[in-house]
Amino acid sequence: MPVLSQPDVPILIETPSRPFFSMVRCHYISVECDEPRSGWQLTVGGSAMPFLMLNLVGVVYQPLGGTRFSDLNLIDKFFAGIEEQAFLSVNFEDLWLPSVLFKSEPNVGDVYRLGNNLFVLAHQFRDGRHTQDDFEAVCKELRREILFSADETQAFKDWTEEQIEEAQNGLPKNSELQLQKKSGGQQRPRSKR
Repeated sequence: MPVLSQPDVPILIETPSRPFFSMVRCHYISVECDEPRSGWQLTVGGSAMPFLMLNLVGVVYQPLGGTRFSDLNLIDKFFAGIEEQAFLSVNFEDLWLPSVLFKSEPNVGDVYRLGNNLFVLAHQFRDGRHTQDDFEAVCKELRREILFSADETQAFKDWTEEQIEEAQNGLPKNSELQLQKKSGGQQRPRSKR
């Protein structure tokens, strides 16, 4: 895989473009710290100051113990490692990218890597800091900052299939919330007694 200017952010295709809207909806992975945590320092201009962190959100570049999400075990390890920390959660955030950035029509679940400049621009567009026309014009200059990641696409496909199978066949985490089957195979929530 060619190397992008670092850092590069993995994005997953959520919705391909449509004839009436030539933008592709993508997701990126973030980790959020949603309760106050001490022990953080902010360094500005060579000076450091301690502070209490609250609502830290970090964009994920790579899994724990690897440089790419190239194996479903790395994806599992990442989610397990983050979610075992009670104060952290994993989120899938959205971005929109112009369809002209893609060499071929992307499919749902495809994984691409975005260079930092393109990711920042897309995030600014999402937050309303650029018009769609301005965003698309600058994106044409940044085409080299998006690359398809075949190994990560396959890993996330395998991981998704495993998650679906586990959800369908595994034991519920809370039996009170489990859907009960009606006659005819349909399911309905259990009623409280």
